[in-house]
Amino acid sequence: MDRSRALKLVRRTAIEFISVALVVIVSGTAPAAETSKAIPLRVAYSAITVNQAIPWIAYEAGHFKRHGLDVELIHASSITALQALLANEVSIAQSVTDACVSSNLSGADTLFMGAILDKPLYSFIVNSKIKSPQDLKGKRVGVTRIGSTPDALARAMLRMWNLDPATDVTIVQLNEMGLLVQGLVNGVIDAAPISIPSNIRAKNLGFTELFDMTKIGKTYITGTVVTRKRFIDGQHDTAKRFMRGFLGGMKTYLEDEDFSIKVIQKWTRAKNRDEIKEAYDLQARNMLRIPRTSIDGVKTILEGMDKLPAAKTADPRRFIDFTILDELDKEGFLKTLYKN
Repeated sequence: MDRSRALKLVRRTAIEFISVALVVIVSGTAPAAETSKAIPLRVAYSAITVNQAIPWIAYEAGHFKRHGLDVELIHASSITALQALLANEVSIAQSVTDACVSSNLSGADTLFMGAILDKPLYSFIVNSKIKSPQDLKGKRVGVTRIGSTPDALARAMLRMWNLDPATDVTIVQLNEMGLLVQGLVNGVIDAAPISIPSNIRAKNLGFTELFDMTKIGKTYITGTVVTRKRFIDGQHDTAKRFMRGFLGGMKTYLEDEDFSIKVIQKWTRAKNRDEIKEAYDLQARNMLRIPRTSIDGVKTILEGMDKLPAAKTADPRRFIDFTILDELDKEGFLKTLYKN
């Protein structure tokens, strides 16, 4: 074989070797690519209110994807969302606050993983005929669902005014926060505890704020992130990924007003930007930078469940998971969140 033919053979052999090697490399990396797919996670949010906006913003801003999650956000009433959580149909439920405590007292493993507020951004709204709390006697007070946060807040306010929720008023369920406003308009109810932005809408329609519930004088957690102990223990990495994305949503909320307002308008289908901006500003002023669930806030919920014997002796710490935020703090993640 002459030198020229020998060189050609060597080149051809080298090319064939490289081609085979590339096939092996590509084949070898295919399983790794498969394992890098985003982890599916179903999250329920329980109302069309601004205190539920953080998952919407985290989703729209890509924070969940950035942390390897493929999140599906599902709207369900607070009771339905809790039932879905207990049935493992969702892994996290947003703002099923009182239901988290009551179900835990009944033996479930529900826990608070976080809470963005330690006061209720609600107004107790009434029609123009009601001038004082005592005028509520014999009237109809609207709530979304029995056992929901609005229901618990309505009962707390009535007791504060020395009114018995069972005998002095009629509690009416209207399922959705927006329907409470419609109930006032149609005369179906006379009063209701209404959260932002629907309370702003109600006031703009001429209804009266009988009491600003941010001044209730007690710590009351809202905008809660509820899950189960089995999820935190069994899918700990996924739980941490979710909380990183959720914290990213909080950061975006606080630092990008225009984007956040657009997202809130999209998910609430609210056309009045001024009402949404007012609600956004109120929450921004009151929102916790790190969503640590307040022990005193859980105590307040337990006090409202005084008819349940287990509530009287329950340690409020048993309803809170501190591990996820503590780990993120130890890892330095929390320090990277905000400019200040």
